Order: sequence, then C-alpha cells, then structure tokens
Amino acid sequence: MNSLFHSNVINFIFKNPNNEKHFKRAIILTIISLLMITFLNAEIHVPYSKSLIKEDFNHMDDFVCVFPDDSSSAPLATDAWLWHDGKNLFIEWKAEIDDKFYKGKFAQKDQFVNADYLVFQLITDVNNYYSYMFFAFPRGSKMDAIRKSDLDYDTEWNSTYDYRNIISDDLWECTMKIPFDNLRFFGNPPYRWKIILNRWFLHYNETYAVPYVTFNMNKDYFRNAEDIIIKKEISNSNNYRFKPYFTLEYDLKTKTGEFDLDNFGMDFSFDPSFSSKFKLSINPDFLDVPLDSEEDIYNLRYAPTFKENRYFFIEDLDVFGVGGYSSETIFYSRHIMQPKYALKLTKSAEKYSYGFLSAQDKKVVSNGKVTNPDDFYNLAAYKHKSDRFEMQFTFLNRMNTNYHNEVLHLEPNWEFFDNHSIWSTVNLSYRDSLSKNSSGYYALIGYKGNKGDLGWSGNLTRISNNYTPDMGWNRETNVYQMNLNLWQNVEPNKKLIKDYGWYLWWYRESRNVQNQMLDNYAGANLWLSTQPKIDFWTSLKAGEEGYADNVYDWYRFSAGIEFYRLDWLYIEISYGRWNTLVYNLKDVYTSDGLDVDIKLDINRYSSLNFEISDRLFHDFPDTTKLDDKYLICNAKLELNLFNKISLTTGLRYNNYEYEDQKKHVGVFSNFRWQFRPECNIYLGHKLSTDELNNRFVADYEIVYLKLNYLF
Repeated sequence: MNSLFHSNVINFIFKNPNNEKHFKRAIILTIISLLMITFLNAEIHVPYSKSLIKEDFNHMDDFVCVFPDDSSSAPLATDAWLWHDGKNLFIEWKAEIDDKFYKGKFAQKDQFVNADYLVFQLITDVNNYYSYMFFAFPRGSKMDAIRKSDLDYDTEWNSTYDYRNIISDDLWECTMKIPFDNLRFFGNPPYRWKIILNRWFLHYNETYAVPYVTFNMNKDYFRNAEDIIIKKEISNSNNYRFKPYFTLEYDLKTKTGEFDLDNFGMDFSFDPSFSSKFKLSINPDFLDVPLDSEEDIYNLRYAPTFKENRYFFIEDLDVFGVGGYSSETIFYSRHIMQPKYALKLTKSAEKYSYGFLSAQDKKVVSNGKVTNPDDFYNLAAYKHKSDRFEMQFTFLNRMNTNYHNEVLHLEPNWEFFDNHSIWSTVNLSYRDSLSKNSSGYYALIGYKGNKGDLGWSGNLTRISNNYTPDMGWNRETNVYQMNLNLWQNVEPNKKLIKDYGWYLWWYRESRNVQNQMLDNYAGANLWLSTQPKIDFWTSLKAGEEGYADNVYDWYRFSAGIEFYRLDWLYIEISYGRWNTLVYNLKDVYTSDGLDVDIKLDINRYSSLNFEISDRLFHDFPDTTKLDDKYLICNAKLELNLFNKISLTTGLRYNNYEYEDQKKHVGVFSNFRWQFRPECNIYLGHKLSTDELNNRFVADYEIVYLKLNYLF
C-alpha cells in the first residue's frame, strides 16, 4: 500500500509540473509518504524496562496465514510486545480465543503437545541461518528448539526460558521470559537481531506468522524475518552451572548392587561469554534414558545404527561439522558406550566458530574378553564463515595403547546465488595399529538449488579402499556413489487441499574396481494434505542390487493415510508390498507389511502412543529356519501431573525368530519429580527378556534411583 501511495504522489507531480500550489502540496505529500515508508519498515525497538511497555515501536500484530499460504489475516486478534531488563528478553502475548480453542494435555519438557500454541523465534546470528524457538502451550508445558538452516527443528537444545499463562473465556495472555545467557551472540550494542512470531490454530489447521515468511523461501525464511534492535548493553552473568547427581542401581538378575565412586557424577558448565560455552561431565549417567525402540532389523545387509538420545553428545554438533550430510561416516557417538568423562568447549562468533570435545570410554570385560575398550575420543574443529561462504575444518582422533586413528574433515560450502549452493566433503583417514597401518579418503561434491516451491540436488562420492573412520560408521569402502533428487511442495490456496507435493530420486553405488554395481535404483514419493485433516501418501521405488556375485531386481510399494480430524487423536495406517532380496537366502521374495501408529490424548493428564508393524514373507523354502512372519511393537503410556510429576511406562516387543530365540520383550518405567527447576528425582525399572527354548530369560533387569540438583 505504501509503494502504491508513493507512486501516485510521483505521478501527481509530473502531471502538474506548472501548478505551483499543487507542486508544493505534492512535495509535502512525498515527504510524508517517505516518512511513512521509513516508519512502517523500521525495525522493532526493544526498550529497556523493569515492567511491561506497550508502545507502537515494540508492538507486532499483523499476523497472516502462512500455512496454507494465502496471506489472509488471522481470524482472531493476536498482539505481542517486546522489552528487556538487561538479563532477560520478555514477550507479552495477548491472543483472542474462541470456543474451538484446544488446551491439550500436560507434558514433560521438550514433548510436543497437540494443542493451540504460540512460538517465538529469535535469530541472533543472521549469517548462519538458524533460530532459537520457544513454545507456549495452554497447559504450561515447555518445549524449546533450534530451527536449522534446512528449516527442520531440533529439540535437543535446552534453555531455562519460562512463561506464565492467564486464560479466560475469550483471551489468552502469555508472558515469556528468555534469559540472554541461554543465547549465543556477539558484538557490542546496539544488537541487531531478527524475530518471527507464530500462532497455530489446531482446530482450523492453520499457521499464522508475523512477518510473512514461508518454508518455500528456504534461507530467505531467515533473511526476511523482522528486524529488532536492542540498544542497551547486555551484561554477562558468566552463567556458572553445577549439577551433581547420585545414582543407586540394583541388578535384580544377579541380586547385586554396588556402591562406589561410580554412583556419583556431576555436570559443570561455564559460559565465559555469550558466544562461548564450556561443559564438563564426570561419570555421566543415562539411567533415565528409556530403552531403544524396536526396529525392523530382521533382514539388513549392514549392521544397524541407532539414533543418539544422550543430550551431551547431541548439543552443538553443528560446531564440529559432524551433524549434517554424511556425518555418520566420521562420528557415530554411540561408539562411546559408558564414558568416564566428557568435556566440550565451543565458541561461535560472527566470522568463525570452533569447538573441542574429548571423552574416554569405560572398559567392559565379559568372560575374560574385552567387549568395550577404554578408548579416548577427541574432536577439534574450526569453521570460517561469511554471508555466502563457509569452510569447516575438523580433526577427529580415537586412540588407546598401541593404537590410534585420525580423520581430517574438510567441508567448504558456497552459496553462490540465493538458495543455490555447492559444497564438498573431503575426509582423510589414517590408522596406526600393531597389525598394520593404512590411509584412505572419502570425497564428495554436491549441489543444491531451488526456485520457489521447486528444489533439486545432486552429489557424487568416491570412497577409497582403505578409508577407516573408526569414530564413525561407514558401510562400504572402495565405491562410487551418485545421487540425484528433484522435489516440489505446492500450496494451492484452496480450502480443501492444503498442500501436495512429490519427490523423485535416483541413486547408484558401485565398486571402484571393474565398476561392480552394488545398488542402482530410482523412486518417487507423492503426498496430499487436506484441510479436513485427512492426508494421503504413496511411495514407489525399484532397482537392482548386487550381492554375492549376482544382481537382483527388486521393488517396494507403500501407501498410507493419516487421520487427525479429532484434536485428541492421530492415526496413521500404511500398507506395503515389497519384492525384497533376503540376504541369508540369496534370493528375492515377496513380502507384505501393515503399519499402524496411534497417538491418543486420553485426558489432560495422560496419553498413549502405540506403534505396530506386521510383516509376512511369501514362499520361503520349507527347509529354511528363517522366520517368514513377525510382529514389532512399541507402546508408551504417560501420566503427567501439572508438568512437574510424570510416570512413563513403555513396552518393546518383537517375535522374529533367530536360532533359539523366538521373542524379545522389553519393559521400562520411569517416575520423575521435578521438585524445583532442573532438579529431579527419578525412580525406574528396566527389563529386557528373550524367549529361548520356550522359556523367557532376562538379559538384564534393574531398578534405579537417580537424584540431580542444580546449583
């Protein structure tokens, strides 16, 4: 509207050049219009105050619909004001609500709640394309995250933010408090940052934002965020944090329980500045981490990997350059089974970042044989960064007596045009052991681009024969890999179809010698999301695989439906038919699969998650001992009382038979009481059993008590 107004004024000038009265009036109107444009496009001023300030300069209210992307105004008024007191950033929300407002349930920290919610996103490093995310839910549970450059978000980052709700029949008032010492930033005042505000209406299945930013913008999502300015210097609190903990563990299988120094540990952190962090964990403990979910590992060519669920090894991986594409090939943190200690130092500045991580594993001896060595793991990293170019250097080392392994990781990334990037990865490895010495390399070059809602990427990789990243998990050596991808996500601006999209890809992997083919396949995914909250998807891929000196043709087809029309219920059902190479039989067999995923909010205090997968192989030879029908199940029941007290009980089950084993059952329960912020008492039980020779035998069964306290 401002541009149109300005254009009309200019036209008025040229149409009346000889009319002095009109000309003077036009000049005045031009000046006024320029002032209006300057004012309306000005950054949000965040004032210093000990209490709420409501002025136009710190106010935001122009929420528009970004999903579906029709730019319509929010159906209910939503206002926000920002201010700070030198130690905390405050956001005051006032959001009108109606009879469709859904409060959801109580929940533990970092657990997503199916409800209406508010999100505040803060960008303190405008050159590195990430934002801090702070959620507010009607029942008061907390969830914080980092939105990464690929626009996905990671909830493993933690802060000490807080908020207070006041909810009446027609208004939701929410006051957020975000400590500055939770954030990474640099430079001197005035601090020029960016923000994005979001409001989600669950019943209407719509997201509104201010300013107007959508995921189709890719990195422009961050560039187009609203500018804010903080003029007063933010004081550094040094942010010392000391959290000792104590554990008691009793083995119900062996009827033993030890009490020694291993029952004690501590976490210590110190932030020398807002841009640097130091963390030290002595004898870190993960007793309260639940059992890994059961996965379909029945017919795998390569040993499976499992997602890391220990916070220490997840946080700040981006600083080390091992959290992105092909990261598993150089650093797989679950190699570190039971660390004696783990320390980490990281710093992120405007033009560079660096980090250092070190850990030593505990030696585990079983029946006189070392099953887990007490290896040292070390990472040192440095990244140079600018608006368009990044260069990552990472040195990885794993060592023990008479053994060491090193990998040098280099990764340049150049965005040569908006949302068009080329990058390369070079890993140089060296292993020195009593048996032999070896060196090798991993080299990749890739390109990614997009225009509007259409995106594409491709990469070419070569891995040498003697590539040995012992801190990582590399499937194959002596191979070439090629990968091409093309995708589109469309929001048609219609009430019935919310969005739809497709994804095409092609992949080939072959030996460097004689071009021996290992994998060659292509595939397509299609999906459709509807406003009535019933979504559909389908996937088809087919190709050939080289195995045991033969080449096998295969295909996989699957289709599914998601139903979430009821605010308290989510159901996904999918069916698949696959023509799969069974490695133990060295032949291709047809199989069927049915998957069901149910998430149910029973009431405001409890919820149930249930996943079941049924698999059936056809025409197995009568002589084989391989199981041709099996079931996998994961279930979890949660009880949460006012977000402070929770009880989680879970089941892990599979019945695929292997030699004498017929079934596996895992059960866990964990009671948590947060008696003050970040101070918890845990009481739990874990049981893992296998059915061997028609009777269940416990692999292990423990009960535990854990107490941690933050000073």
